[in-house]
Amino acid sequence: MSQDSALPPISVVVPTLNEAAYIGECLDSVLASLAPVGGEVLVVDGGSTDGTRDLVARHAAGHPEVRLVENPARVTPQAFNLGIRAARHPLVAIISAHSRVAPDFFTAARRRIAAGEADIVGGPVVTEPGAPGLTAWLLAQVVSHPFGVGNSRFRVSTEAAYVDAVPFALFRREVFDRVGLFDTGLVRNQDTEFFGRVGRAGLRVFLDPAVRSVYRARGTLPGLLQQGFRNAYWNVRVWRQNPAAFRWRHAIPGLFTLSLLAGAALAPWVPLIRWLLALEVGAYALAAVAAGTHIALRTRRAAALLLPPVFFLYHFCYGAGSLAGARWLAGRGGETAEPEEG
Repeated sequence: MSQDSALPPISVVVPTLNEAAYIGECLDSVLASLAPVGGEVLVVDGGSTDGTRDLVARHAAGHPEVRLVENPARVTPQAFNLGIRAARHPLVAIISAHSRVAPDFFTAARRRIAAGEADIVGGPVVTEPGAPGLTAWLLAQVVSHPFGVGNSRFRVSTEAAYVDAVPFALFRREVFDRVGLFDTGLVRNQDTEFFGRVGRAGLRVFLDPAVRSVYRARGTLPGLLQQGFRNAYWNVRVWRQNPAAFRWRHAIPGLFTLSLLAGAALAPWVPLIRWLLALEVGAYALAAVAAGTHIALRTRRAAALLLPPVFFLYHFCYGAGSLAGARWLAGRGGETAEPEEG
């Protein structure tokens, strides 16, 4: 018996809600990667009506290890928790329906955990356009470049390292016993709050370049801007609940947007503010052009030179979401009209 065959199998949790465009290739990649290690796939569905459930049923017909779990609450953290509770194995992975994992994703992650090197293992995420065409390609560049998303290691680094968080990860089940499950009161960014608890508990999160995956970005500009706004809004709610989850990279766009709005309001009456605002806008423009040029050279696509205004819109909307979250916080946590998500 090989060393790998003696290691425990894996339960893979895949939350879904109307993911017909992505779930087929996601499950194909998960099943191929899971085959060498053994385990099960739990698709936790929030009542999809677009054919997602039919696609899952087709996979289950040929793969008895695929099971459908109902998620009546239709929110992501509840899907995570239902999958974790239903999991039969001591190692649990959480994978996005928008992703594809590499053939050795689970093998490499399990080896790290078995060697005692980490409690949670994930890896670099390659971001692909969510739709055909130039616009979708530009949006994928925004969320995969350091200028767009800061020092989020899983998006911009391929070096092995201990990090504060990873997506699409493999967990020792004891992690959930120690820090608890995902907070069902957080419609978004529940993973940010969860990894804040993980860090506070002293658990080790490892980024392994062999644990590779691909993620489909939003395919339209309104979709990306809405995602950024909502993520930033919920970040503020997460920080109020768990200050250990705070990261400066999430707060900087809010400070940027606030400075622009305040500067524009004060500039007509305060000459110094006019100069400072011009300096800020000029410095941002230079940095955005440099980032676009870097991407153009790296990808050999001159179209990347169109990125500066896209960067600005994304950062401004993300910052506006932070300010909306701060307004909620100042209002002592009143309810929000944020829609449910699966």
